Amino acid sequence: MNFTFLRWSIISIRLSVLIFLALGTLSAYYYPGGNYISKTAQSYSFWNNFICDSFRDITCTGQTNFLGARLASLAMLVLIFGGVFPIFYAFPYQLSKKVQLNRTIRWLGVFAVGMAALLPLSSLFKMPIPHDSIVVIATIPALIAAFLLFLTTLMETSSSRWVKVIGFIMLMIAMVNMILYLRVQWFGSPLTALLPGTQKVVLLLCLVWMFSLTTTLDLRRKGKLGHPLTAVAKTGFEIEIMKNGSSPN
Repeated sequence: MNFTFLRWSIISIRLSVLIFLALGTLSAYYYPGGNYISKTAQSYSFWNNFICDSFRDITCTGQTNFLGARLASLAMLVLIFGGVFPIFYAFPYQLSKKVQLNRTIRWLGVFAVGMAALLPLSSLFKMPIPHDSIVVIATIPALIAAFLLFLTTLMETSSSRWVKVIGFIMLMIAMVNMILYLRVQWFGSPLTALLPGTQKVVLLLCLVWMFSLTTTLDLRRKGKLGHPLTAVAKTGFEIEIMKNGSSPN
Protein backbone atom coordinates (compact mmCIF):
# COMPACT_ATOMS: atom_id res chain seq x y z
CA MET A 1 0.00 0.00 0.00
CA ASN A 2 1.57 3.29 -1.09
CA PHE A 3 2.20 6.26 1.14
CA THR A 4 -0.20 8.50 -0.79
CA PHE A 5 -3.13 6.25 0.16
CA LEU A 6 -1.90 6.15 3.76
CA ARG A 7 -1.61 9.94 3.82
CA TRP A 8 -5.17 10.42 2.59
CA SER A 9 -6.42 7.81 5.05
CA ILE A 10 -4.81 9.73 7.91
CA ILE A 11 -6.33 13.01 6.71
CA SER A 12 -9.74 11.38 6.31
CA ILE A 13 -9.68 9.92 9.82
CA ARG A 14 -8.65 13.18 11.46
CA LEU A 15 -11.22 15.24 9.56
CA SER A 16 -14.01 12.74 10.23
CA VAL A 17 -13.32 12.81 13.97
CA LEU A 18 -13.43 16.61 14.05
CA ILE A 19 -16.60 16.76 11.93
CA PHE A 20 -18.22 14.09 14.09
CA LEU A 21 -17.47 16.02 17.27
CA ALA A 22 -18.83 19.25 15.78
CA LEU A 23 -22.05 17.75 14.37
CA GLY A 24 -22.50 15.49 17.39
CA THR A 25 -22.26 18.45 19.75
CA LEU A 26 -24.86 20.33 17.71
CA SER A 27 -27.19 17.33 17.66
CA ALA A 28 -26.93 17.05 21.45
CA TYR A 29 -27.66 20.79 21.74
CA TYR A 30 -30.85 20.48 19.67
CA TYR A 31 -32.01 17.29 21.40
CA PRO A 32 -35.20 18.27 23.27
CA GLY A 33 -34.64 15.98 26.22
CA GLY A 34 -35.84 12.75 27.76
CA ASN A 35 -34.28 9.31 28.05
CA TYR A 36 -35.20 5.86 29.30
CA ILE A 37 -33.74 6.56 32.73
CA SER A 38 -35.14 10.06 33.29
CA LYS A 39 -38.08 10.96 31.06
CA THR A 40 -38.27 14.44 32.59
CA ALA A 41 -34.73 15.39 31.49
CA GLN A 42 -34.71 18.70 29.61
CA SER A 43 -31.64 18.06 27.44
CA TYR A 44 -29.31 15.36 26.13
CA SER A 45 -27.54 13.60 28.99
CA PHE A 46 -24.04 12.21 28.50
CA TRP A 47 -24.65 9.53 31.13
CA ASN A 48 -28.32 8.70 30.58
CA ASN A 49 -28.92 8.96 26.83
CA PHE A 50 -27.80 6.30 24.37
CA ILE A 51 -25.95 7.39 21.24
CA CYS A 52 -28.84 6.11 19.11
CA ASP A 53 -31.33 8.27 21.05
CA SER A 54 -30.05 11.25 19.09
CA PHE A 55 -30.84 9.51 15.76
CA ARG A 56 -34.58 9.39 16.45
CA ASP A 57 -37.00 11.93 15.00
CA ILE A 58 -39.29 11.37 17.99
CA THR A 59 -37.75 10.94 21.42
CA CYS A 60 -38.84 8.33 23.95
CA THR A 61 -41.00 11.06 25.55
CA GLY A 62 -42.74 11.92 22.28
CA GLN A 63 -40.90 15.19 21.52
CA THR A 64 -39.82 16.13 17.99
CA ASN A 65 -36.10 15.84 17.26
CA PHE A 66 -36.02 16.31 13.49
CA LEU A 67 -32.97 18.61 13.24
CA GLY A 68 -31.01 16.85 15.97
CA ALA A 69 -31.63 13.45 14.36
CA ARG A 70 -30.35 14.66 10.98
CA LEU A 71 -27.20 16.13 12.51
CA ALA A 72 -26.52 13.02 14.59
CA SER A 73 -27.07 10.66 11.65
CA LEU A 74 -24.76 12.66 9.39
CA ALA A 75 -22.14 12.85 12.15
CA MET A 76 -22.17 9.09 12.60
CA LEU A 77 -22.02 8.37 8.87
CA VAL A 78 -19.01 10.68 8.50
CA LEU A 79 -17.26 8.90 11.37
CA ILE A 80 -18.12 5.41 10.12
CA PHE A 81 -17.05 5.88 6.50
CA GLY A 82 -14.41 8.59 6.91
CA GLY A 83 -12.81 7.31 10.11
CA VAL A 84 -13.59 3.72 11.06
CA PHE A 85 -13.47 2.34 7.51
CA PRO A 86 -9.86 3.45 6.75
CA ILE A 87 -8.75 2.36 10.22
CA PHE A 88 -9.77 -1.22 9.44
CA TYR A 89 -9.10 -1.18 5.70
CA ALA A 90 -5.72 0.56 5.46
CA PHE A 91 -4.02 0.49 8.85
CA PRO A 92 -3.56 -3.27 9.42
CA TYR A 93 -1.17 -3.48 6.46
CA GLN A 94 0.85 -0.60 7.91
CA LEU A 95 1.16 -2.16 11.36
CA SER A 96 1.68 -5.84 10.59
CA LYS A 97 3.39 -8.04 8.00
CA LYS A 98 1.08 -10.99 8.76
CA VAL A 99 -1.08 -11.12 5.64
CA GLN A 100 -3.77 -13.44 7.01
CA LEU A 101 -4.14 -11.36 10.17
CA ASN A 102 -4.42 -8.18 8.13
CA ARG A 103 -7.09 -9.69 5.89
CA THR A 104 -9.09 -10.83 8.91
CA ILE A 105 -8.97 -7.37 10.47
CA ARG A 106 -9.87 -5.70 7.18
CA TRP A 107 -12.92 -7.80 6.32
CA LEU A 108 -14.28 -8.07 9.86
CA GLY A 109 -13.97 -4.30 10.07
CA VAL A 110 -15.59 -3.69 6.68
CA PHE A 111 -18.51 -5.94 7.63
CA ALA A 112 -18.92 -4.10 10.95
CA VAL A 113 -18.83 -0.75 9.13
CA GLY A 114 -21.58 -1.85 6.75
CA MET A 115 -23.81 -3.08 9.56
CA ALA A 116 -23.21 -0.05 11.78
CA ALA A 117 -24.08 2.31 8.92
CA LEU A 118 -27.60 0.84 8.87
CA LEU A 119 -28.35 2.58 12.19
CA PRO A 120 -28.01 6.21 11.03
CA LEU A 121 -29.25 5.33 7.52
CA SER A 122 -32.43 3.86 8.97
CA SER A 123 -33.07 7.21 10.65
CA LEU A 124 -32.39 9.30 7.55
CA PHE A 125 -34.44 7.14 5.18
CA LYS A 126 -37.07 5.83 7.62
CA MET A 127 -36.02 2.20 7.16
CA PRO A 128 -37.46 -0.21 9.72
CA ILE A 129 -34.66 -2.42 11.07
CA PRO A 130 -34.24 -4.70 14.13
CA HIS A 131 -32.21 -2.13 16.04
CA ASP A 132 -30.94 -4.28 18.93
CA SER A 133 -29.93 -7.14 16.63
CA ILE A 134 -28.08 -4.80 14.27
CA VAL A 135 -26.19 -3.27 17.21
CA VAL A 136 -24.99 -6.71 18.32
CA ILE A 137 -24.21 -7.92 14.77
CA ALA A 138 -22.14 -4.78 14.13
CA THR A 139 -20.42 -4.63 17.52
CA ILE A 140 -19.11 -8.19 17.81
CA PRO A 141 -17.01 -8.20 14.59
CA ALA A 142 -15.94 -4.61 15.31
CA LEU A 143 -14.68 -5.66 18.74
CA ILE A 144 -12.80 -8.63 17.29
CA ALA A 145 -11.25 -6.49 14.54
CA ALA A 146 -10.29 -3.78 17.04
CA PHE A 147 -8.75 -6.38 19.36
CA LEU A 148 -6.67 -7.84 16.53
CA LEU A 149 -5.61 -4.36 15.44
CA PHE A 150 -4.65 -3.65 19.05
CA LEU A 151 -2.49 -6.80 19.01
CA THR A 152 -0.64 -5.46 15.96
CA THR A 153 0.22 -2.30 17.94
CA LEU A 154 1.69 -4.52 20.67
CA MET A 155 3.85 -6.32 18.11
CA GLU A 156 4.82 -3.07 16.39
CA THR A 157 7.75 -1.53 18.27
CA SER A 158 7.27 1.93 16.77
CA SER A 159 3.75 2.28 18.23
CA SER A 160 3.75 4.66 21.17
CA ARG A 161 2.97 3.48 24.68
CA TRP A 162 -0.15 5.68 24.73
CA VAL A 163 -1.58 3.93 21.66
CA LYS A 164 -1.28 0.63 23.50
CA VAL A 165 -2.61 1.92 26.84
CA ILE A 166 -5.60 3.74 25.33
CA GLY A 167 -6.39 0.76 23.11
CA PHE A 168 -6.33 -1.63 26.06
CA ILE A 169 -8.58 0.55 28.24
CA MET A 170 -10.98 1.11 25.34
CA LEU A 171 -11.31 -2.60 24.63
CA MET A 172 -11.84 -3.52 28.29
CA ILE A 173 -14.62 -0.96 28.75
CA ALA A 174 -16.13 -1.88 25.36
CA MET A 175 -16.40 -5.54 26.38
CA VAL A 176 -18.01 -4.57 29.69
CA ASN A 177 -20.44 -2.33 27.82
CA MET A 178 -21.32 -5.16 25.41
CA ILE A 179 -22.05 -7.53 28.29
CA LEU A 180 -24.22 -4.88 29.98
CA TYR A 181 -26.09 -4.29 26.72
CA LEU A 182 -26.85 -7.99 26.25
CA ARG A 183 -27.97 -8.32 29.87
CA VAL A 184 -30.38 -5.38 29.59
CA GLN A 185 -31.72 -5.88 26.06
CA TRP A 186 -31.82 -9.67 25.85
CA PHE A 187 -31.97 -10.93 29.44
CA GLY A 188 -34.14 -8.30 31.10
CA SER A 189 -31.67 -6.82 33.60
CA PRO A 190 -32.65 -3.36 34.90
CA LEU A 191 -31.31 -0.39 32.93
CA THR A 192 -28.92 1.92 34.79
CA ALA A 193 -26.79 4.89 33.74
CA LEU A 194 -23.79 2.55 33.62
CA LEU A 195 -24.83 1.23 30.18
CA PRO A 196 -25.30 4.51 28.22
CA GLY A 197 -22.50 6.12 30.22
CA THR A 198 -19.87 3.51 29.38
CA GLN A 199 -21.06 3.59 25.76
CA LYS A 200 -20.04 7.25 25.53
CA VAL A 201 -16.75 6.64 27.34
CA VAL A 202 -15.88 3.91 24.82
CA LEU A 203 -16.73 6.25 21.95
CA LEU A 204 -14.46 9.02 23.26
CA LEU A 205 -11.62 6.56 23.91
CA CYS A 206 -12.08 5.20 20.39
CA LEU A 207 -11.74 8.71 18.93
CA VAL A 208 -8.56 9.31 20.93
CA TRP A 209 -7.18 5.91 19.89
CA MET A 210 -7.90 6.62 16.23
CA PHE A 211 -6.09 9.95 16.45
CA SER A 212 -3.17 8.27 18.24
CA LEU A 213 -2.87 5.64 15.51
CA THR A 214 -2.82 8.33 12.82
CA THR A 215 -0.04 10.12 14.69
CA THR A 216 2.07 6.95 14.92
CA LEU A 217 1.69 6.13 11.24
CA ASP A 218 2.10 9.73 10.11
CA LEU A 219 5.41 10.01 11.95
CA ARG A 220 6.58 6.76 10.38
CA ARG A 221 5.41 7.90 6.93
CA LYS A 222 7.35 11.14 7.24
CA GLY A 223 10.38 9.28 8.49
CA LYS A 224 10.33 6.87 5.54
CA LEU A 225 9.65 9.48 2.94
CA GLY A 226 11.78 12.20 4.47
CA HIS A 227 12.68 15.45 2.76
CA PRO A 228 14.22 14.90 -0.71
CA LEU A 229 17.31 16.94 0.13
CA THR A 230 17.74 15.09 3.39
CA ALA A 231 17.47 11.75 1.59
CA VAL A 232 20.08 12.81 -0.99
CA ALA A 233 22.48 14.06 1.68
CA LYS A 234 22.04 10.89 3.68
CA THR A 235 22.65 8.70 0.64
CA GLY A 236 25.76 10.68 -0.31
CA PHE A 237 27.10 10.44 3.23
CA GLU A 238 26.56 6.65 3.27
CA ILE A 239 28.34 6.28 -0.10
CA GLU A 240 31.29 8.30 1.16
CA ILE A 241 31.56 6.09 4.26
CA MET A 242 31.48 2.98 2.08
CA LYS A 243 34.26 4.36 -0.15
CA ASN A 244 36.43 5.24 2.80
CA GLY A 245 35.80 1.87 4.37
CA SER A 246 36.76 0.01 1.19
CA SER A 247 39.87 2.09 0.35
CA PRO A 248 43.30 0.53 1.06
CA ASN A 249 45.23 1.66 4.14
